[in-house]
Amino acid sequence: MEALVNALMAIGLLLILILVVYLIDRVNLIEKETRKVMSTISDNAARPAAPYMGLSAKKLWDVMTGRSDEGLDSEAVSELRVRYQTVLTKHVEALYQEGFKDGQLGVGGEPKNTRLIATAKGQVESWIPSAQANALYQCGLNASQTPESDWGPIRAAMDEAGQLLWSKTQLEPAGALSDWLMPSGAGPKGQAEPQADMGLLDAR
Repeated sequence: MEALVNALMAIGLLLILILVVYLIDRVNLIEKETRKVMSTISDNAARPAAPYMGLSAKKLWDVMTGRSDEGLDSEAVSELRVRYQTVLTKHVEALYQEGFKDGQLGVGGEPKNTRLIATAKGQVESWIPSAQANALYQCGLNASQTPESDWGPIRAAMDEAGQLLWSKTQLEPAGALSDWLMPSGAGPKGQAEPQADMGLLDAR
């Protein structure tokens, strides 16, 4: 009888030992998973937010023109629009300068309507309609091959393209594009000193 009791006690102790080992293993596993989750949370907190709320190219344009909200509230869209001024202005300037340089080289082509723009918030891909992209490029190309005294029609075409872009994106320009990109007395290059902000950009 005593032998049976001892055997049962031994079995009981063995089961308790197995249970303790199992619980320790589970606690270690839970601790490991907890550390992994905390590390992920810490990394996400340390990682800078995606510039322009993660939007770029056509999606960014659609939000700025009211075609989509991408889940953003009106306050977030308004904040984004202020910073988008930088993107659109630099895109416009780059298209005109590309056309101007191609004209000086005696070449021409159809510009892409997407362009990678560098800003204080980081790089973002900008998109504008092909019609306006072509118009701005063509203005630069024509300006490089036309005497300044005959720039009138070119300035008018540039201002029309700019007005359409700023109107669609609900932005207020500081003035006509031609006053900035094609000022009178600009010299043989047809360009003034760099003024990428048009008096409107900030470092936000």
